[in-house]
Amino acid sequence: MLKLAFTAKWMSGLFLSLLLAVGFALLAQWQVSRAVVPNSGKVEAYAVGIQKLEANAKPGAAFTFNELKTSGSMGFLTELETKVVLSPARTVVIADRFQADGTKGYWFVMPGNTSQGNIFVVVGFLENKNATEIALAKIRTLPDVATDITGRYLPSEEPVELNPDGTYASLAIVQLINDISWKTQQPKTYAGFLADTSKNTFVTNAGLKQLKIDLSKTDGQVNWLSSFYAIEWTFFAGFAVFIWWRLLADSYRKQQEALLGYR
Repeated sequence: MLKLAFTAKWMSGLFLSLLLAVGFALLAQWQVSRAVVPNSGKVEAYAVGIQKLEANAKPGAAFTFNELKTSGSMGFLTELETKVVLSPARTVVIADRFQADGTKGYWFVMPGNTSQGNIFVVVGFLENKNATEIALAKIRTLPDVATDITGRYLPSEEPVELNPDGTYASLAIVQLINDISWKTQQPKTYAGFLADTSKNTFVTNAGLKQLKIDLSKTDGQVNWLSSFYAIEWTFFAGFAVFIWWRLLADSYRKQQEALLGYR
């Protein structure tokens, strides 16, 4: 079979198979680079840089945003800004949230629309349950509002069952999509959410407290979809070489059978 493999026909086939395998391997490597979204648990941020949401994330695409950037010897936290039409009437509450000072309480989350797609926005914080219920009832009576948002762009959390009091136990985008409707539905939704760290209208007029979010202390977020694609492309790379070998083996077998039949 080795003699057959070194013929021009099969050497050309091997070259093509290896070329395909290299291409698939490069695609796998690219997906691996997207599989872990690093964050800043071990990096000190000395400044805050503001960039456009639309230049850093696309609705319907996987979450790959790294909010910690470096410029020379200085690290800085990247916050994103965009114009959003918020729907206060559809506000929900996420329990067991923490401010940077360790205060435990509730996040107020609203669905919104940018020019590109749907997005969920955290607009404020309260630590007291009774105050949260009063503020929520007030906010839900407010009309839709178009406003500029500046804040942290963070990844979705895992879905968890609702708390007995009706509050959410996590900020899971897929869960909120199923439970909350937009007045103006865009075709696609951002994979992450915006946590508004500015002193917005709901902080000023509805009694909410401004968000103060610490940097994550974990080493990174795993993008499972990219991980799956990386495994898939690796399999294709191996299969490209395997199919060449399989065809070679079949050709050799037929050649031997023909020789035996001739004899």
